[in-house]
Amino acid sequence: MSATTTTNWTNTGTCPFCGDQLADPGAGFVDHIGENPDCQSSFDVWRKNIAGDVAGEWSG
Repeated sequence: MSATTTTNWTNTGTCPFCGDQLADPGAGFVDHIGENPDCQSSFDVWRKNIAGDVAGEWSG
């Protein structure tokens, strides 16, 4: 699997980084990135890029 970072997440039932189907959009995404280092890395980059856009950071 190769992670591809996208900023256009149009289907919450799939991972925006690799396109894999998620068990559910919430906890399923968290589980998915926990099990897929490429997606975790892409998520970390994405989160770093948007951190300044969210007042007071976020707890996610």
